Amino acid sequence: MSEDVVEGEWDIDYSPIQEIIEEARDQKRSMLLEDEARALLDLADIPIARGKVVHCIDEGVKVAEEIGYPVVLKIVSEDILHKMDVGGVRTGIKNETEFVDAYESICTQVRNKKPNAKVRGMSVAEHIDGGDEVILGGMMDPSFGPVVMFGMGGIYVELLKDVVFRVAPISTQEACEMIRETQSFSILIGARGKERKDVKALAEMISKLSELMYFVNGIQDIDLNPVAALEEGAMALDVAVNIK
Repeated sequence: MSEDVVEGEWDIDYSPIQEIIEEARDQKRSMLLEDEARALLDLADIPIARGKVVHCIDEGVKVAEEIGYPVVLKIVSEDILHKMDVGGVRTGIKNETEFVDAYESICTQVRNKKPNAKVRGMSVAEHIDGGDEVILGGMMDPSFGPVVMFGMGGIYVELLKDVVFRVAPISTQEACEMIRETQSFSILIGARGKERKDVKALAEMISKLSELMYFVNGIQDIDLNPVAALEEGAMALDVAVNIK
């Protein structure tokens, strides 16, 4: 963190966030578990799809009913970084029968492909339809310190490398300018008959993420991928937080 005094745009108490980081570091972990990462985003007022980590099928069914179908189911383990590669994710689960089948299938595939992984539970989260996929990130750069990143998701980031960076912290206005620099900004504002997305909500998320990276010690990087850019608001659909 810079020695200069910086006033944040957002009135956020970072003390409980710091406590989450410190507890994970005390346990010699290099990443936060999903429930910890969700709590971190909630405390930083960064929207994320509703969800909860469960530990058995019956508990999962209850949570899915509380959230409302369709839901997304994901394995929770610090030993599994790429959940899709081991069959650890199911999306668009529409009812209890599909939920039970998905839960059992994930458990079987993870046991077969990652038998030594320490499984902490399953994440049950709401399935968000519509919107454009974007990615937000925060990282500690060895030269510049805390940095934030924004880009369009899907093929735009994979093929076009359509991402932009800023040194943190940045204001909402600066984040808006950052978004406008992407080649695919026109998609967000309604090109080719698409609905205009809430660019201000995205900018607020970027600004809050930038302050989180700046004011909290011990975060190596945060990955919000994907984030659903909606007509009203924006919402992270997944989060990964690595610590140092």
